[in-house]
Amino acid sequence: MRLLLLPLCLFLALAGAPHVWADDDDDDDDRADHDRARAALERGEIMSLRTIMEKAEAEYPGRLLEVELETKHGRFVYDIEILAPDGRLIELLYDAADGKLLKAKAAGKDLLKEKK
Repeated sequence: MRLLLLPLCLFLALAGAPHVWADDDDDDDDRADHDRARAALERGEIMSLRTIMEKAEAEYPGRLLEVELETKHGRFVYDIEILAPDGRLIELLYDAADGKLLKAKAAGKDLLKEKK
């Protein structure tokens, strides 16, 4: 199902609109999450998807596979998957409020620790 959502994800990314996918199929929960995310963006509490994607692509070039806006520990985070040119799957987690990269992993390795 997520592969079917990729074109929608790319459209929303280009439009700069936030979106949310929940792991379950409950449409009411999805709509409530989407409404909360849109309201947070309008209040300036989170950064736009476009801004986060530009940051991710600059730091980790490759092909965007998936983007999710989720709530973890009471805050919004962008969960991004990128296919690197060398074939590695890179998983990124950004704080949606300030754009800070919280996690970067590929093949079980912590890429943030490797950069230090």
